Amino acid sequence: MPLAGFAQASSGKVSKRKVASVISQYKNKAGVDVVDLGWLGTSLLKGLVRYSDADDEDTRQALMMMKGLKGISVMSYEESDPSLKARITSHLEKALKGAELLMEVKDEGDKVRIYGTSDEKSGKVRDVAVFAPSDGTFIFLSGSFNLEDISKIMDK
Repeated sequence: MPLAGFAQASSGKVSKRKVASVISQYKNKAGVDVVDLGWLGTSLLKGLVRYSDADDEDTRQALMMMKGLKGISVMSYEESDPSLKARITSHLEKALKGAELLMEVKDEGDKVRIYGTSDEKSGKVRDVAVFAPSDGTFIFLSGSFNLEDISKIMDK
């Protein structure tokens, strides 16, 4: 996907509470699929990746990025009723309002926005939200990640 631009619209944090509230509100609706992995699930995922192919360069880079991962929430609502999809998109946009927009990518009219809290001094970004409203996809990664590791993976 071509990079449309970097932006830093504001310096607010992604609110875990607001994101969790939206996910909780819609997780049992028809056409909405939610996967939540807390600390234990995330630890198991890291273990699976670690033992899957430790000699592979991509696996090593993924493990470096996952070091600070504490939880993952994924909500897919692409298959939901169009009015429900619009409502969920609106609620997610409200939950992310004021959060720091790290990057926006456009591909054939579709937008993917990445939010998080960056700290230039430490080179870390915390609590990353990836939002693709046209695809009906929202991913929230809680934790702290090294910007350099993320850049290496995104350059591929």
